[in-house]
Formats: sequence, C-alpha cells, structure tokens
Amino acid sequence: MTKLEVKGVSFLYGKGTPFEKLALDNVSVSFEKGKITGLIGHTGSGKSTLVSLLNGLYKPEEGEVLLDGVNIWQKPSEISKIRFRVGLVMQYPEYQLFDETVRRDIEFGPRNQGLSDEEINERVNEAIRFTGITEDLLEKSPFELSGGQKRRVAIAGILAMRPEVLVLDEPAAGLDPRGRREILGGLSDYVKESGVTLILVSHSMEDMAYYCDNVVVMSDSKVYKAGTVDEIFSSATELEAIGLDVPVISKIASRLKACGIELEGKLYTVGGVRDAIINYLGGNAK
Repeated sequence: MTKLEVKGVSFLYGKGTPFEKLALDNVSVSFEKGKITGLIGHTGSGKSTLVSLLNGLYKPEEGEVLLDGVNIWQKPSEISKIRFRVGLVMQYPEYQLFDETVRRDIEFGPRNQGLSDEEINERVNEAIRFTGITEDLLEKSPFELSGGQKRRVAIAGILAMRPEVLVLDEPAAGLDPRGRREILGGLSDYVKESGVTLILVSHSMEDMAYYCDNVVVMSDSKVYKAGTVDEIFSSATELEAIGLDVPVISKIASRLKACGIELEGKLYTVGGVRDAIINYLGGNAK
C-alpha cells in the first residue's frame, strides 16, 4: 500500500538566473507503508532535493507530492502540519541541537504539537529506547555528548513526534561500524513495531542491502531504477555502469564466478553469500 508518492515532479535551482540547474526531471516514485526504502545515487543525482520535497521543505516546479493520496501543497497555509507527519532528518543533524538538556531537545517537537506532559514523557522514553540513549544522559547538555550520541539525540527528537513517514539523509554518516549497526538496527526495529514508512538515503550499499525492503536508484536528476532489494542488487553491473558501488560481498561473489564458481541466491549480503557457498558445496561446509 502506497503511503507517499511523487508524481511527475521537476525542480529547478536558481530559476531564471544564469546559474539555473535542473535538480529533478519528471520524477515519479512511490514509497510503501511500513517498509524501508533506500534511496541511492551518485553525488548530484537529485537524492537530497527529492527528500527535501517530501515534507514540503521545497515546493516542486511541476508535479505533485501525495501523502495518503492528497497533495501536500493542497493547502499551502497548512504545510507545517505536513512536517509533523513527514519527519525529515538531514545529514549531520547533531548540528541542529540547541536546547539546555538532552531531554528538552527531544521534547521540543512534541511540545510544539501541544501534547500533555504525560504523553511527552511517554514519547521521550520510546524515542530513547529505539535510538539507544541511556536515561543518565537525559539531563546532560547535548553539547557534552560525543558525535554519535548527538546524532542519536537528533534522531530521537524526530521519533518523539511520531511521524507517519520518517526520512533520513545519511543517518549513520561518519560513524564507526558499531555505531552504524546500533542506529540503523534501532530504526529497523522501530519500523517493525510502529509500522512507520522509512526512507533511507545512504552511500553505503551494505546498509541498503541489509536494512531495506525496496531501493530507488537516482541518476542524472531522474529515477534510473526502482524495485525490491533483490531486483536492484541482482543487477550489480548496471549500478556500476552509472558510477555506483555495490556491496563488497557482491564483488567477492563476482570474483568467485570469474574463477568458475557459480553461486545462486542473494549475493549482496554476507549471510546470503555464506548460504550460497554452503549450497554450492552440497551443504557439507563446516
């Protein structure tokens, strides 16, 4: 079931100036309710512009952005309500922290929604559970925290508003592998428990392969390809042809194929390749 849809959207930067640039060219794509959709593409492909359109941060030159089938710009004076329903976390959101304590920063959005103290407290507790923030950090200044902790606080502030759609632009950028697993794993659990629609922008093909249900590939301001994780990563050579990387484990599978070892299965995750090798060896591998 489609939750959010972009139909025939085009967007220009610097319209009418010598610096005019087409960022999106007649883009149409849909995002399924309760699913994690990855958004990938090389720098300048249109990814960040697209996500900025999804909650009304930008308005398209042409086309529509539909939330539950309704154009989000149908009532321009109420676009702020859309931003509560479609939560957007831009890259390096820790630079947006500003309040005196971690708790108050996470509470900021829910308080602007006019919720009671009891409901706000419930949402804060829920948000820190999924982002891995411990209670002892709640009364600290966010500026005393590590970079990874700040990132968690910023994401928790969006989760606390309980958006119907959560859009994350490189939420694990710059983090070590453990930090990536903790943040993305927590968000994956949040989707499963809440049924929220999650749109994840990342340059990490491993993250896309492991956490996403569907993937949208952007190239040259257009949607190059969209489909399930299986459909997208089974065409690794196509991705490489437009300048994108593929999961390292897929490259290993390709090298094995070049050596005459033909594997079958999901050859874009470690688990998938492991199972394929075991199957190739007749199930006798130790």
